[in-house]
Amino acid sequence: MMIPEWFAKGSNLVSLGALVTALTALTRTWSTSRTAKKNLSIAIQQEARRAIDPQVELMQSKRRELDGFERYSFLVHIGNSADSGNFVARAEMGIDYRTPDGVVTTVKIPAERVQEEEVKYLGNESSLEVPVNVSARAAIEGWIHFKFASNLMSGNDVDRFVIVLEMGHGRPLVVESIIPADI
Repeated sequence: MMIPEWFAKGSNLVSLGALVTALTALTRTWSTSRTAKKNLSIAIQQEARRAIDPQVELMQSKRRELDGFERYSFLVHIGNSADSGNFVARAEMGIDYRTPDGVVTTVKIPAERVQEEEVKYLGNESSLEVPVNVSARAAIEGWIHFKFASNLMSGNDVDRFVIVLEMGHGRPLVVESIIPADI
């Protein structure tokens, strides 16, 4: 059986049309793939900016004894480089010390609220009252205060002071302090 000539030419046109369609689909697939990769890259960058990674820096630390109590004050700088706000939910001071018989112990003391006139000897920086908000792409600075009875540490050697700030997302920020200066 013989195939008519017009049918053979038509099948060549169909083959050519299939080739053009396949090349068009390949080009669109490649273009869509590139666009998807670019969009994924942009999304990853946006997520990185949204990631909560606050920074804390200890600027100064001071100690003052008054009326049978010791007051420790720490000037901290808290930065938030994320696109979303955060807050300091809780602040505490940990003191690692050795008892006379050599046992290492830690005492944790929560931050206290104070009246500004009580701490005017610290300078112009204001006190931070926990909890405190840290806006997106912003920083705050201020004194955090801790107070405990003077006899709590008597006869013990202090190994280190640690400031722990618990952020709103639950992650603690830990800053080791030098021994505070007496004022």
